[in-house]
Amino acid sequence: MLLTIKKLKSLMNTYWMLCDAVHQANDFYCYQLMAVVFNSFVHITITCYAFFFCVREGNMFAIITEGAWFLTHIYYVVVLVNSSTDVTNSAEETSQMICKLINSNLDPVLKKQLEGFLLQFPHHNARFSALGYFPIHNETLTAMAGAVTTYLVIMIQFQDKPPST
Repeated sequence: MLLTIKKLKSLMNTYWMLCDAVHQANDFYCYQLMAVVFNSFVHITITCYAFFFCVREGNMFAIITEGAWFLTHIYYVVVLVNSSTDVTNSAEETSQMICKLINSNLDPVLKKQLEGFLLQFPHHNARFSALGYFPIHNETLTAMAGAVTTYLVIMIQFQDKPPST
């Protein structure tokens, strides 16, 4: 029983340390994260636009070059976002483990502490964000893909319009 109490307290302390580390990283790297995400968005949009015209012209060397750059930029964003998502998911596993343990036969004082922890949990999340505007999470990839697609359609439509006479 004493070992279980020590493990639970250690788990809760580890969670708070993780939250503090993420908040400090957000404070320190918030501008860099925003710059990297915006830069990647612009690069992906531009290389995809260039790739479209290379395919249209049939220039095989340019298709391979632009395709490689496009995939490189995509890979860079996926690595960045997956790392952030892994940290967030690990932190969220803590609450799931505590929810399972709270239903077991524990000391009433310890149960009270765990309930207090679970009440604080939603207010202290371990999520990386870009200047607080949006979280860096897997859903960011979907949102970015949608925005890139929208901008590409708009740019291609304006490119294909015949000049007015």
